[in-house]
Amino acid sequence: MKPSIRTWLLLAAALLTTLSCESEVREANINQNKYIDDYIQLRYSDNEIVRNDGVVRVILVDTLKSVPAIEPGDSAFLFIAGYTFGQNGPVNEFMLDTATVRIGKGDLIVGLDKGLVGAHLGEESLILFPSKYGYGRNTVGMVPENTALMFNVAVAAIKKNK
Repeated sequence: MKPSIRTWLLLAAALLTTLSCESEVREANINQNKYIDDYIQLRYSDNEIVRNDGVVRVILVDTLKSVPAIEPGDSAFLFIAGYTFGQNGPVNEFMLDTATVRIGKGDLIVGLDKGLVGAHLGEESLILFPSKYGYGRNTVGMVPENTALMFNVAVAAIKKNK
């Protein structure tokens, strides 16, 4: 049985819709990266800034650089405040928590995992990233889909896990 013209048109429309959605998400992430860079340049240009594959860590306080930094697989006890992030900076706080997590093991969203690598005990930093490293196309709690995120994180303890 041959597919009808209607079937081919429906398949073509579905493909175009998918490509259009992916293009919109790419565009949103490009805009989010610009918003993040503009915000950092305006407010934190004198701070140490660490970039890791689209994730930005702005170091606010770093008193113990002499101790080993967090590496993937290490556990860390963190104080965390999370914010949605828009064109003009932080918009809404959506979480305030303490947590012990393993870095790079799926305990955190990708942006936080990437952002915490290299952080030191006692460090307080802002970690900012586009939605592709956060919740992406998913709405999670008070975070709408395709929303950039910013976390204020303080590292209270690190356990090296080799």
